[in-house]
Amino acid sequence: MNQSKQSLSKQTAISHEEMEARMQEVQALDSKERERYSMVKDTCTGEHYVRYTQHHLNLMEGGVEEVYDYLLPVDTDDVLSIVLGEQEYDYPKQWGRSYLRGSHVDAYIWFDPSTLEGVEDEEQVARELSDMLDGFRVQGKFDDDAIRELFKRIDAKLDHE
Repeated sequence: MNQSKQSLSKQTAISHEEMEARMQEVQALDSKERERYSMVKDTCTGEHYVRYTQHHLNLMEGGVEEVYDYLLPVDTDDVLSIVLGEQEYDYPKQWGRSYLRGSHVDAYIWFDPSTLEGVEDEEQVARELSDMLDGFRVQGKFDDDAIRELFKRIDAKLDHE
């Protein structure tokens, strides 16, 4: 079977050129200043995807615009619900299963967000530690006892996690 006629779910990497040739926009869903959602259809297989495109201005590279593209496979039964606004599709909240990630220059590859389990918990701990440090700084007491107490609280927080 010609690889370009296969379902994208059967491929490990898809070139940007092939992706652009296969995807046809069915309907725009939402558009903001630097991001856009649309329902797209694979013209080779008839499969539908929610496409999320994000434009990022990379100031570290002299203001070069980078475009990131994400495609979430959508079950046939869900296409109409999403198009009619009856079903959520926001990235990353609604993207809990494997989806394609790529860019306007890079190949698209499958990404499984379940491999990130625990990251949200770690981010919460980091926020709490940051809050502890902010509170310490605002308190304005930087003597040995205050520092020792701060470290004790930090250690206790990290030991419970």
